[in-house]
Amino acid sequence: MILAGGFGTRLWPLSRKEYPKQFAKVVGELSTYQQALKRASAVADSLLVVTSAMYKYQAMGQAREVGVKLEESDVILEPERRDTAPAIYYGLLDLERRFGDEVEVTVFPSDHMILNESELRRALTLSLNSAARGRISLVSVRPTKPEPGFGYIKAGEEIEPGVYEVTEFVEKPGRERAEEMMREGDWYWSTMIMSFRASLMREVIEKTLPAVSEPFKRFESPEEAYKHVQKVDISSGALAKVPHLLSIVPTENLGWSDLGSFESVYELLEKDERKNAISGRVRHSGAEGNLVLSKRLVALVGVRDMIVVDDEDAILVMPKGRGQELKGLIEEMLGEGIPEVLRHRVTYEPWGTRTTLLRGEGYEVSRLRIYPGKGLGPRKHYHRSLYWQVLTGTARVLINGEERIIARGMGVGIPMGHSYALQNPGKINLDIIEIATGEYLGSDDVDESGF
Repeated sequence: MILAGGFGTRLWPLSRKEYPKQFAKVVGELSTYQQALKRASAVADSLLVVTSAMYKYQAMGQAREVGVKLEESDVILEPERRDTAPAIYYGLLDLERRFGDEVEVTVFPSDHMILNESELRRALTLSLNSAARGRISLVSVRPTKPEPGFGYIKAGEEIEPGVYEVTEFVEKPGRERAEEMMREGDWYWSTMIMSFRASLMREVIEKTLPAVSEPFKRFESPEEAYKHVQKVDISSGALAKVPHLLSIVPTENLGWSDLGSFESVYELLEKDERKNAISGRVRHSGAEGNLVLSKRLVALVGVRDMIVVDDEDAILVMPKGRGQELKGLIEEMLGEGIPEVLRHRVTYEPWGTRTTLLRGEGYEVSRLRIYPGKGLGPRKHYHRSLYWQVLTGTARVLINGEERIIARGMGVGIPMGHSYALQNPGKINLDIIEIATGEYLGSDDVDESGF
């Protein structure tokens, strides 16, 4: 069960309001969601993704990109965001209907980074073995600093090799208590990767969080149930109340991070001889202690302890430790409706993806990728004209009812006010460059009411 309903802009410009961090490609070519899909598909018989309804096509489209097949029935859509406890309970109801209540489940957060896959596989084997013996088994890492916002697990006696009982679970203990835990030395951070039998977790949630479970019993419609479901995380709401049912699997050198800030990304990445953490094309002279994430060439001269993030349509430059100010600035920009804060250059649609390449006054250039058998339209625009140039594949185009077949190297224009539809009738992806020109290019200039 992959939890992919998170929401936020803490890693802007890589993450946006409509493109949260689990789908952002922070380091390398894969998002953390895609990494979670790949590692889960390697160990599981079946996958279930629990996400927000607004992220449905992102979840399915990014799975397709890494060769993981997700049917629509494998994606559970939450009508509203209610944190991890309702997400897990809602997912369990679906799993139990499909596989029975004794099915063994492993939960993966989709917004965490893990670098040591072999250590994770070792821990998962132990975690699943413990789950089969009637425990909720959590993969954990040693704390590296007194982080007040994490979940802390106190390990007790070893109950089998590499697996320990839990004497206490504390979610977000605060700075002072976290410092005490570091001194005590037998506490671990929860990674939120955990294994259990479905029936056990469902019973724990029903006992400890009736305000989560009862609405699903009272209302047949998930939309109606979610209006009454308590918003609560699984750790503080349920796990912290049943330490006797938990076990812990400590790991060494897991390379885990929740990617809660750019500072945490810096800590995770390897550094060069001047303590710069770099992903992308970067050249520097006299620069020290910087984090640079870029898809284009970036040159640094003489700067220290800076964060530089270039996502092609937006750039962030700030000193380390100023994340709270970034949060306030993003809230201001959201209030102004600035598109680069709301939306990413890449958007996922039922038919494929749209990547904005260039935008200016009166024009916009995009790359459309239409999956085999998919299409868009019929529709028309009243403020723009379109021109399509096929890069790969074959397109079936209808303009005012007239059909055309265009292939690589061919193009077609769609005048303002003309109805059109586009379909990929082939066996490979259809890639098209779209040039839109007009006085108004807002996303609401689309008429799909019929012709």
